[in-house]
Amino acid sequence: MEQALMVIRAETLSVQAVLTSVLFELKLLDPTLADAIARGFDNAANQIEVRAIQAAEAVSPETLVKALSITEDLRTASLGRPDRPRHIV
Repeated sequence: MEQALMVIRAETLSVQAVLTSVLFELKLLDPTLADAIARGFDNAANQIEVRAIQAAEAVSPETLVKALSITEDLRTASLGRPDRPRHIV
């Protein structure tokens, strides 16, 4: 079980690194792409909130806060705009 959790954590970290790097490079290519990426992060944060509301007690407040925090961290890593967070956690 512990080995499986380690693999999941490693895979998650890897996917996050690739995703933020690719989005950062795309952002540099065109301001329109940067805006689309920012909207994508807004949409992701909104989806997390909606799913948490729909799931009610099935999703703990801690899980919601952590998910939104990770989304904001990925936004900052991808867009480099820590001064413009959309969802404060």
